[in-house]
Order: sequence, then C-alpha cells, then structure tokens
Amino acid sequence: MEYSMDFNDKNLSKFGDSLVNFIFSLALSEYLGHPSAERVPNASLSIALEKARLLSYVPPRTDKHGRGDIAEAILAYAWLERKITIEEAVDILKQNFTPDVLHPSRKKEVIGNAFGELLKMVKERLGL
Repeated sequence: MEYSMDFNDKNLSKFGDSLVNFIFSLALSEYLGHPSAERVPNASLSIALEKARLLSYVPPRTDKHGRGDIAEAILAYAWLERKITIEEAVDILKQNFTPDVLHPSRKKEVIGNAFGELLKMVKERLGL
C-alpha cells in the first residue's frame, strides 16, 4: 500500500502519536531495565525537528503542538513505508539517551536530541 506524504494529515499524525509513544516507551524500558510507560513531550519533538533540519516541512507560526504532530506524521509515514523498523527506532533512541532522560528539567532536551537522531536517519531514507 502506498501512503500520502502529507505531514499535515491529522490521521497520520494521530497514528504517529501512538507509534512515537510506543517506540519511546520500549526504548526507555530497555534503557532503564524495567517497564516504563512515558509520553513524548511536543517540545521534545519540536527540538527533534530542528536537530534534523526538517523545519521546512513546518508551516510558519506553527506552535510546538503542531510541530509535534508533524514529527509524528513523518515518523509514522517512514514506518508505514517500511523505511524504518520499530527495532531500529528503539535502538537509535537508546543509543542517544543519557541519564538525564527522566530528569524533570532536562528530559525534554535529552528526548529531543534522541528523536533528532532518529529523524535524521528517516530524513535520509525518505530523501527529504
């Protein structure tokens, strides 16, 4: 099946929200050595878009929630198009986590950096 590369598609971003949080929870659980269910802050996904130099896909004056939706849509599209696997995504996140991944004031940046590395790979594989 072929999917539309419309990163403003609300259904794609909703699916991406579930996928991103699932991947993050898996990676965090493996990193910590015990089950952990956490959500990815939109601020982190906004940071990730900047790190991956994907802001050209973000309409002007889009807030961090809208940026988060676009990052989620990009990751969902990449997975649906078989450009990345869950296992690869989990490994990339784990490799880029630091002990501050759960720190109240530093976790957004740590998570953003990890997802930035994931988005860089996705960007390359999608030819964005």
